[in-house]
Amino acid sequence: MPPLRSTLSAVLFASLVTATSASAQPTPTPPTIATFVHAAYPDAARTAGREASVELEITVGVDGLVVDARVLAPVGDGFDEAALVAVRQFVFAPATRDGHPIAARIRYRYAFTLDAPPVVVAPVPLLGRIEGRLLSRVDGKPLVGVEVVVTGADGGVQRVTTDETGTFAASELPAGHYHLAIDALDHAAFAQDEDVVAGEAAAVTYRLSPTAPREDAGAYGAVATIEAPVREITRRSIEAEEMTKIPGTRGDALRAVELLPGIARPPSGNGMIIVRGSAPDDSQVFLDGAPVSALYHFGGLTSFVNGSLLKRVDLYPGNFSTHYGRKIGGIVEAELRDPRTDGYHASVDLNMIDAMVLAEGPIGDKASFAIAGRRSYIDAWLGPLLRSSDANVVAAPVYTDWQAIATYKPDHANRLRLIGYGSSDELSLVLGVPGGATDHDRIGIANAMNRLRADWTRSWPGVEQVVSLTAGTFEHHAQFAGMVSGDVTGIEVFGRADWRATLSNKLRLAWGLDVENSFANIRYEGPAAGQQEGNPDKFPRADPMTNAHLDGKDGRWFRPAAYVEATVTPVAPLAITAGVRVDHFGEIAEWAVDPRATVRYALGATTLKGGIGRFSQPPAPTDSFAGLGNPALRAEHAVHYGLGVDHAVSERVSLGVEGYYKQLEDMIVGGSTGMLENAGHGRSYGVEVAGRWKPGGRVSGFLSYTLSRSERNDHGTWRLFDYDQTHILTVSSSVKLGHGWELGGTFRLVTGNPETPVVGSIFDADVDIYQPIFGATNSARTTAFHRLDVRVEKQFRLAGARCAGYLDLQNAYNRQNREATTYNFDYSQRHDTPGLPIIPSFGIKGEL
Repeated sequence: MPPLRSTLSAVLFASLVTATSASAQPTPTPPTIATFVHAAYPDAARTAGREASVELEITVGVDGLVVDARVLAPVGDGFDEAALVAVRQFVFAPATRDGHPIAARIRYRYAFTLDAPPVVVAPVPLLGRIEGRLLSRVDGKPLVGVEVVVTGADGGVQRVTTDETGTFAASELPAGHYHLAIDALDHAAFAQDEDVVAGEAAAVTYRLSPTAPREDAGAYGAVATIEAPVREITRRSIEAEEMTKIPGTRGDALRAVELLPGIARPPSGNGMIIVRGSAPDDSQVFLDGAPVSALYHFGGLTSFVNGSLLKRVDLYPGNFSTHYGRKIGGIVEAELRDPRTDGYHASVDLNMIDAMVLAEGPIGDKASFAIAGRRSYIDAWLGPLLRSSDANVVAAPVYTDWQAIATYKPDHANRLRLIGYGSSDELSLVLGVPGGATDHDRIGIANAMNRLRADWTRSWPGVEQVVSLTAGTFEHHAQFAGMVSGDVTGIEVFGRADWRATLSNKLRLAWGLDVENSFANIRYEGPAAGQQEGNPDKFPRADPMTNAHLDGKDGRWFRPAAYVEATVTPVAPLAITAGVRVDHFGEIAEWAVDPRATVRYALGATTLKGGIGRFSQPPAPTDSFAGLGNPALRAEHAVHYGLGVDHAVSERVSLGVEGYYKQLEDMIVGGSTGMLENAGHGRSYGVEVAGRWKPGGRVSGFLSYTLSRSERNDHGTWRLFDYDQTHILTVSSSVKLGHGWELGGTFRLVTGNPETPVVGSIFDADVDIYQPIFGATNSARTTAFHRLDVRVEKQFRLAGARCAGYLDLQNAYNRQNREATTYNFDYSQRHDTPGLPIIPSFGIKGEL
């Protein structure tokens, strides 16, 4: 404690307040001042010759910083304000109990005397404020007496409480970025970031979701969310509370994405993401800003990341921000949450498909960790089940994945994270055909990925920065019927630096750098690269054959990019976002400049929206590398148009309708010589309807319907896209029955995929096999797909642990949906291959 001047005395009273005051507890040691700050003597009081002592109550946090201060007995003449300004800058050695730092509340007397030396005070900057209301998401009633903790980028904290109307106000805030934390009784915890502009008030309204009713006291907690400012015309988000409970997903958060509007149904077991009539490779999945090659493990039953570690999942089906690039379809962004800091926790989930374990907790006061792993054992029973059902596809997928997160927050303005994750898959497949299988019907595939990511998030007044670097290894191995063999191993590096700045309540800026650099060793033996989509004969020919070996020098692609965009709000209901992204595709030495713009106009509960943008995508490396494909290939391009309306029917019920059109140019197709070239065109258009009943009451659910058409023009004639699906309807709902029981169902009805009929065959003596004769490309369709998934869950407590037992029943009425067609040796007989039969998945999960 610094020595006190005779003219300025400070007295600590013996009124230490702690959370527990029982006499059995060890006696706490009060905090002591480590950094003392002189107060400015009020000019009016100095002129009047007045002295005073101000008594204050100060709350000191476990880190020694002042989290709150108030005057107990005002004395006026500016003394109260001057004392508050000074003590809020004090730094203490924190109070302790049994050697451990604790929060404490003390009384402090600040004495002002006239012979104190004058203190020069820097000019006070123009301040702002945050004004808001807290309402219940269920009935809209105000939440009274709730504490709102407002933390600035400099670590300063202001605590305010809502009044009888649910209103709160945090005043005297310097311009900058602030974090608001709210923990209301019987409501989910809430956290939100807001920007304060000097001389202005930021008006907000937060609607908090109630936690589970008393009979569901064993339920897993949820996190309340509020929509961030939208830069895209459409962002469809799945909240943490609902994304692990959608029937048919087995609690897998990422699998819920495929049920949203604009997402076509992929073939069973394929695990692809088909967004608004785009090819699967035209869309990208991101995990915390780094692209990943696939959303699902083989078989499509499970995503590659543990859903319990996800904070949110966003789908951008089109017109996405300049923050994203290198794709012309859509974007799926999954964001990992920080590990918990309220104690050590462990959870286990065991079911008939796989087993998962998760452990997390704090490391000291400023760090935390989480580690998770999963391994499937579906291979132990699915193969025998399919064989016993006389199915024509016998699969034995084996997958594993792992995630590890370490987070360090030295102060509120900084966050450092180190994240590791990986996944591996092995799949052997036998396509049974009439008359028995041969070597030509066997397939083997194996993939693996392991990555390490480091990121730093830093906030300044009005500015936020996120810098990240991700590096890892990848492997792809394939063996196809003895005719195709390929191995790809390599290293990939992704770097990003993103900034966001709030210049005023009418202007926000975002800009950044995005770099991708990959090296691959490639060995491939098989047919030359050719067109896959729109090619009915997807099985490779023995001639012509390619034998290619590329090392890391030849198999490299370097793709730097930069972007900038501005959001202008000329009047309160109108927001205009315009930006441009510049990409360089090193492997084809091509630049791409893509301007994009969106407009949103709010009319009360109704929001009108529209957007237009250009998007560019380089060819797949295996299509453009010398020795494998055509080095003369160029990037593909698309222009997205969108127009829609969203309407909030109530606090929990919303409805949205959007129309879209996508124009595709320079599409890569097979040329007249068989070599790939940029000679194709495409178009995709449709209408999407999205209805949502958000969680927060007994009933929740959503409705999605898509009416669409997707076409391609390869060589002067328009045809249907391979995955064109005219009608896609999904209805999903869950009901809390009470006493910990919850029942839900998801029904999906989808138009069948286009297919090319086989109208005959001809014997090819050169290779000693029959070759099919095809009709017009995609001139027929498979039968419609429909399926019902049901989930029943019972939550309970066991020995202090929160537990749940569940049954997730996929394809509840055992619909035999046709997924593929196989033929005998001379194509005179065909056999329809059904998708997965009814699959019951019993499971139990527990959390400590």
